[in-house]
Amino acid sequence: MTIFDCRLRIINRQSQIANHKSKIINRKSEIANLKMLTSLVIRLQSAEDAGLTFGNGRAVHGLWFSLWQQVDPELATRLHTQNGAPPFTLSPLMGLPRPRQGHISVRKDRPTWFRITTLTEELSTAVKENWLPALPEEIELAGVRWRVTGYTDDPAEHPWAGRARYSQLANQRLFGKEQPKSWRLRFETPAAFHGSAGHLPFPLPDSLVKSWLRRWNAFAPIALPDDLSDRTRSGVVVSAYNLKTVPVRHGKRLIVGCTGWEKLYTVNLHPAMRAALNLLAHYAFYCGSGAKTTQGMGMTRIED
Repeated sequence: MTIFDCRLRIINRQSQIANHKSKIINRKSEIANLKMLTSLVIRLQSAEDAGLTFGNGRAVHGLWFSLWQQVDPELATRLHTQNGAPPFTLSPLMGLPRPRQGHISVRKDRPTWFRITTLTEELSTAVKENWLPALPEEIELAGVRWRVTGYTDDPAEHPWAGRARYSQLANQRLFGKEQPKSWRLRFETPAAFHGSAGHLPFPLPDSLVKSWLRRWNAFAPIALPDDLSDRTRSGVVVSAYNLKTVPVRHGKRLIVGCTGWEKLYTVNLHPAMRAALNLLAHYAFYCGSGAKTTQGMGMTRIED
């Protein structure tokens, strides 16, 4: 091989590296234009002594759509009839006493809260400009009267509140130099996953990634690889967990989910796939995990 051939190979290699860097810069530029995510915590206080049932996410779901019908019927219809991944999640009433035989006793002036997350800037803006102003000072939820005492999307004011742009998540989690090999996930409300014969109450790695990936690719302009959930079958394991099964009543149906924590660990997973998984695990704070996330199930976050 001549010196000229060696120099030519070096030049070609430098050109390939420059093109690769250019693609990364262009991709970062695209991600800078991605949309807003919001986690809005609404604080309540009971206006009476009362009792309510556990798993009242459907009641929050009813309040959500009832107000949309008043302020924007067209948007209410779109949200209700939309195929595919929904652009929001709803929690049940949180911070209440532990249920006894499925029932919760609430004393007057008892504080509680519920959470709304929105996965698009359109819906985040609509909630703040239309839905929140229409929220009365007193509401009836799950058969109980509550006073609305405030709301926030500031994580400094509430651990389940938050706001971020897709660009922020991507720059921190996808393009970060150090990619973790494990994640400890907290399932704050029961999580269940679609299976061939019904709902499964255990968060298998590929089931988790499939649910996160479906939502990410539905709303983020830059898609992640469709085969990511398949790769997690051989590249991610559950290394530890402390979970318990919890039944949740949805009308006439009873869905069994799980609450607690689970630790995922990667085994021979390509760094690029680890980066994508890291991004999705943090995105789960907004999009939730598994089924019925619009009716109170699957609230998820990473624990440090």
